[in-house]
Amino acid sequence: MKRKLFFVFIALLSYLLGNAQSTNEVTILYLLPFHLNEAPVRHSSFKSSAEIHQVKQFEMMGFWLGAKMALQEYEYKDKKINVIVRNAVTDKKVLNTILEDSVLMAPVNMIIGPFYGSLFPMAAEFAKQHNIVIVNPFSTRFDFVENNPHVYKLVPPYSSRPETIAEHFLSQSDEYSIILWGDSAKSLELQVYKSYFKTQNIHFKEIHTLTLPENTKSKNLIIAFFEQPTRVIHGVHTLINREEETDILVVPEKWLSISELTEEFFNFPDLYFFANYFVDENCSRVQEFQSDHIFHYGTPAELAAYSYQGYDITRYFIELYFVGFDPTKVQFQPLSYRFQWEQILDGGFENSKARFIRVKDLGLGEIK
Repeated sequence: MKRKLFFVFIALLSYLLGNAQSTNEVTILYLLPFHLNEAPVRHSSFKSSAEIHQVKQFEMMGFWLGAKMALQEYEYKDKKINVIVRNAVTDKKVLNTILEDSVLMAPVNMIIGPFYGSLFPMAAEFAKQHNIVIVNPFSTRFDFVENNPHVYKLVPPYSSRPETIAEHFLSQSDEYSIILWGDSAKSLELQVYKSYFKTQNIHFKEIHTLTLPENTKSKNLIIAFFEQPTRVIHGVHTLINREEETDILVVPEKWLSISELTEEFFNFPDLYFFANYFVDENCSRVQEFQSDHIFHYGTPAELAAYSYQGYDITRYFIELYFVGFDPTKVQFQPLSYRFQWEQILDGGFENSKARFIRVKDLGLGEIK
């Protein structure tokens, strides 16, 4: 009897060891909104890549293609990357079916979820209960990272922006006349700036009209918050007519995509914006990635299509997993992100690194 029990024990142990993931192995579940049940799209109707990105079935395809390029880099390495991809849109029942599939989910170590925010709390709670890291690439919602130490939130909080402004321009608080240039709508970002400046005893003016006040100091630091195109165009003409060469202008990133703005706007001597992700087109690593992307897919990689983000997130978090989630040991440098993690009390990790970009000589460069 003892001999039979011994052989049963050996057989069970062999099975467990044979099926357990090694320390050089990771299983990733991608939850992507592919909208597979949507009606097919007539490809001949597309006139530009921007139109393709707006189609639900393709809005995250670039992310997945970038992720695939990252995964290919492990093909001949000593690390084994297991990949599961599932379609997750807004149906909680569908997501629940995925998460409750014990065979599917048993080996999963990490969930990468560029899917809709309405489903994220469900997936995050599952990750918390099963000790699985879950990556939130694009949401700005802070509540997702509260009380859940397994969540990584990649979008920096708005609070990082006034901190960056202060670091670069406000070492002497009286040097600039600070103008918060908004509209009647109360945006969260505007409220964050006001709260920060009040806490730091930095004087500012809040202006809601398109007519800006005359200089009270030799230099103005104008921070704009409105994005409605007709208002932006009118506001830019106001700035051009001021001809104040000492103005520093910080605008929403969306201003740069308004086609009606002329070179006069882009030639402002001190024009800046914040971005959640950014690539330096002159970087040799970016150029190499671009060349590889064209080779594999016959089309350029684009930030707007999330090509770089899919690559960066996959590479970075695989590397982070294999160094025991110690970011100081990750050697991979993302192409479009800068990560500076802060752990929330009793919660997960939030990237606090704002990307501060300057427009100069019709080119873009990061202020570090």
